[in-house]
Amino acid sequence: MVLRVRDLTLEEGQKLRHIVRHGQNAIEFKRAQIVLASYQGNTPPRITIIALASEDYIRGVIRAFNEHGMAMLQPKWGPGRPPKFTDDQRKALVDLALSRPRDLELPYAQWSLSRLREQAVKRGIVESISEEWLRVILHEDEVSHQSIRTWKTSPDPLFEEKKRKIDQLTRKRHNPPVVLSADEIGPIQLIPHGGEGWFPQKIPARIPAEYERKFGTVYYFLTLNVFHQRLFGRVYRTKHAANWLEYLKDVRAEYPTDQWVNLIWDGASNHWTAAIRQWAKANKVRLFSTPTHASHLNPVECHAGDLQKLAMAGETHTTPEAVGEVLASAVRYRNEERQARGKRFRDTVRKDHRRRAKMPIWLRPR
Repeated sequence: MVLRVRDLTLEEGQKLRHIVRHGQNAIEFKRAQIVLASYQGNTPPRITIIALASEDYIRGVIRAFNEHGMAMLQPKWGPGRPPKFTDDQRKALVDLALSRPRDLELPYAQWSLSRLREQAVKRGIVESISEEWLRVILHEDEVSHQSIRTWKTSPDPLFEEKKRKIDQLTRKRHNPPVVLSADEIGPIQLIPHGGEGWFPQKIPARIPAEYERKFGTVYYFLTLNVFHQRLFGRVYRTKHAANWLEYLKDVRAEYPTDQWVNLIWDGASNHWTAAIRQWAKANKVRLFSTPTHASHLNPVECHAGDLQKLAMAGETHTTPEAVGEVLASAVRYRNEERQARGKRFRDTVRKDHRRRAKMPIWLRPR
């Protein structure tokens, strides 16, 4: 039986998509990329090509996610001094923070750290505790001070039907009729982009500050061949439907005219104009939309954030042509790298017994 992640909730899917698009922590990004790729129907051997990680590591991440959920995305470092408070005290403090002050007949509606500290001591939960220790305990239990927000779910009445169609296209073990996944990266601002790198200690590289933002923005249209994990893209000033139609014609030209092409993308209005629908019908292109508020089901999402970081970190470009050139070179590099390193991972990692013997840090006892 093929190892896969469990079904994701809509909130989990959107959070994973945000991490692979905008995540800054390298470990969290890699784990989210693996989980999202598995949910999109990729098997562990295929994910080695996407994430450039060993198959054993990928299987460990998937099993850990199935057991621990979103909590395993965050790296956990080695323990420090012995705990000052018992598990029962910590649980009581968390329960107090999650309760409503009005339900406890208190004259206020929201907790602050000072009020929590005062009530914890008054109710005998702890003899004494500082506000900072209280903050640490709540943070370790994934409780934080947040604004009250409205909730959102997918209102799409065809959610399950659309999801089932996407699963049928992406979860085949053998090469199906051509399945493409498309989306735009952006808006990408034409300003200096920060990043990370190796530099002499305390002498980092510098980029100019740009306050006027006078060069505007661009979009990079990106397409993924789902089975072969091959990328193709082009830069445009806007994401208008006319640009998408021009781009789709170039993408379609890569495949024989008598072969059906299946295209997965989101339900944005610029993707579903009458001109695009008519062109698709005349050129053997089947269009499939991800459900509303569920763009994490789009397989290209695993690649977009990684590609932008690879190409733009530390760069300063003021024209769409320059941005298109660096992104195109990053696409070529990723295509060649995944093809070469994917074979290497499949052929060699299974023989590395020492790697198997290592226990992932999220499974180690505290």
